[in-house]
Amino acid sequence: MKHPVCRLLLSLLLLSATHAYAERSFVVSPSVGDASISYINGYNNSPYLRVDGSFHPIPQFGVNLFAASYSGFNSSGSGNAVAIKLSGVGAGVTGRWPVHPHVQPYVRLDYMLWNAESTALGRTLAKDKGGSAGLAVGVQFPIRSIFGIKAEASSYNKVSGANIRQFSLGATFEF
Repeated sequence: MKHPVCRLLLSLLLLSATHAYAERSFVVSPSVGDASISYINGYNNSPYLRVDGSFHPIPQFGVNLFAASYSGFNSSGSGNAVAIKLSGVGAGVTGRWPVHPHVQPYVRLDYMLWNAESTALGRTLAKDKGGSAGLAVGVQFPIRSIFGIKAEASSYNKVSGANIRQFSLGATFEF
């Protein structure tokens, strides 16, 4: 523990704990964003909606459940329009670092069980389901005692053969 980097990390951890709230909390966070897919060419971005419910037994650590819905990655080429709709539910863990009372960076690891469906000409072309791990990095900005806003970038790999990259903005309600 005599190494200067270890001392610095320990000092930063203790400093962040002084800004944190001392009790456990529940957080409800709806967010909207824009998602893109890779490894499947010719599709436009899709808007999506996500709602998280988190329990933080200590201020820096939380567990969460969520539901997400992507309204449709639509084909951008000529010909018959194909849409890929995706929905999912999952669970994860969140680590947040309250560096300031009004700025809280966080990292979230989660796992989403998803259902994908591609449609064209009013018919279902294919259905797929599975599970994928995700990683999110974001910042919460508490404004009032229970209300705040957040910005987040996240990613899921191997969702029906594609990778999803997304950016969202949302609200946070902490009780």
